[in-house]
Amino acid sequence: MPNTPQAGIFTDDQRYHYYLEYRLAGGAGRDAIVEALNQALDACHTGQTARLEVVVAFGNSLWSSLAPGEDSPALRDFQTIRGVNGYEAPSTQADLWCWLNGPGLDTNFASAMALRAALGPVFELTLDLPAFTYFASRDLIDFEDGTANPEGDEQRAVALVPEGLPGAGGSFVLTQRWATDLDAFHALPVAEQEAIIGRTKADSIELEGDAMPEDSHVSRTDVSVDGVALKIFRRSAPYGNLDEHGLYFVAFACEQRRHQIQLERMFGVSGDGLHDRLVEFSTPKTGSYFFAPSIEALHRALGRS
Repeated sequence: MPNTPQAGIFTDDQRYHYYLEYRLAGGAGRDAIVEALNQALDACHTGQTARLEVVVAFGNSLWSSLAPGEDSPALRDFQTIRGVNGYEAPSTQADLWCWLNGPGLDTNFASAMALRAALGPVFELTLDLPAFTYFASRDLIDFEDGTANPEGDEQRAVALVPEGLPGAGGSFVLTQRWATDLDAFHALPVAEQEAIIGRTKADSIELEGDAMPEDSHVSRTDVSVDGVALKIFRRSAPYGNLDEHGLYFVAFACEQRRHQIQLERMFGVSGDGLHDRLVEFSTPKTGSYFFAPSIEALHRALGRS
């Protein structure tokens, strides 16, 4: 039987999100960790949260300890990328990632509180971030976000480890909280904004030919190796208040190297000397790699029937 991915990875009709990152507290034993995780998952699935989707993913160390018998994928921790011109993608590697994908602020907040209560004895909360859909799936810079995302069956092909490989049905997850200088970006003429992104602002049409700069966001993240397009499945969402705002970047992939290659190209350490001009206006504040196991692997690790 094929492995079942966590459904929330592909649920795209919810307008509200809540992202939580945790580090494991020192001294917590495996039994206590498993009990806390089971209580957390149970608390998020009540009658009041019927439409809530919860996706959980694990850092390398925690997943290896929870599932020592699993044929696990080769997951690596996020390492700080020190790019050209002082641009940097910092590592804040966490042990546990929880994504609440729900129909309202109330549902997400209640579930986040339940998660904190269940996980508190063994985990330390390091990121607590409500997020939202901005108009018609736009970033705060007013460009459509994820416009090149795969559709239909291709979503699963891009996001999930194929059957027959370690971690089948699971996904490699990259998370980063980016803070954006909206005043600086919006001060630019629209034509320059479009050159930075690589798409038109009004209707999200990709620039072509000489109109597409080599250092645009599209150019730096549209990657092929040996003729194979290294696509990822983006599930990012804007966040923020009046003082700090930006994008919480979330992407799923069938192999970790897809994330890493894109990051190296963005920060100018891929060998061609170019960097993504978007990093001149948006700065990553966090960075972690996780593995989101299949439902079957998750239940085996937590002893769930």
